[in-house]
Amino acid sequence: MAGPLWRAAAFVQRHRTGLLVGSCAGLFGAQISYHLFPDPVVRWLFQYWPQGQPAPLSPKLQRLFQEVLEDIGVRSGHCYEAFTTFTFQPVSAGFPRLPAGAVVGIPASFLGDPVTNTNHPVVIHGQRVDWKSPEGTQLRDALTLSHDAQKFALAREVVYLESSAAALQALVAPACLAGTWALSVGAKHALGLYGGPMNLRAAFNLVAAVAGFVAYAFSTDSLTHALEAWLDRHTASLSAAYSQGGVEFYEKVLLGNLALRSLLGRPGEKLYTPSGNIVPRHWFRIKHLPYTTRRDSVLQMWRATLNSGRS
Repeated sequence: MAGPLWRAAAFVQRHRTGLLVGSCAGLFGAQISYHLFPDPVVRWLFQYWPQGQPAPLSPKLQRLFQEVLEDIGVRSGHCYEAFTTFTFQPVSAGFPRLPAGAVVGIPASFLGDPVTNTNHPVVIHGQRVDWKSPEGTQLRDALTLSHDAQKFALAREVVYLESSAAALQALVAPACLAGTWALSVGAKHALGLYGGPMNLRAAFNLVAAVAGFVAYAFSTDSLTHALEAWLDRHTASLSAAYSQGGVEFYEKVLLGNLALRSLLGRPGEKLYTPSGNIVPRHWFRIKHLPYTTRRDSVLQMWRATLNSGRS
């Protein structure tokens, strides 16, 4: 048994630089490929298919998306393509400066009554929504957004795509891997572990791997929090209408989550908190900012805009 382990250790020792470069490149490529080839991947994942056919983007949603692009001042050379998605919030991927462009999925619920009427069946987590029930009525109200709230939701995605922040997010994993490798090699040299038993080095490598994962989790969550806060502030700063729409959007998200919490019963209590935030799946990680925090941040900006207008 020691023979194969020693041979594997010797192989890693001889080719560790090449293995590190290949692993970092693979991690970066795996995370960035979703944005390099957004279509048809994103469309295939999120396309809205009513009655077995993909729903075309309605003229109403086309006008809404074009209005958002004009408000942000997107350059004519940037490539965007919009489609209708079944999700309750917009989705996006891609780099608008590249030939493949970027895609933005606009929720079908932005059309209003054609989707949320009482005759339209909707299944959430395996349970059909009864639109006439109190929870169904609350959910329908949460999905009914004003024009400004819809513009805020779409503008936030466009601002994200224009910033090319996806490339920065994809760098976290390879950077943590390279940092963990460099620090562990340096520590093993300093402690003289390369001349000691292989079991001791294996135990040290395990500890280093755990520390590297903790560093990755902390780094990626911190970056996501900072990015989400920046996106909200930047989008809300476009105008008072956008900041007001942002407050409404997050209020409706919280209202919808509360409706789902009641609608789904005990599974809903495991997914959403009593305030409408999403329950973290991991006890040591909070991957996204709470919706209440995002609402309060946009609300503060809206109030500041109103106060500056009065002075």
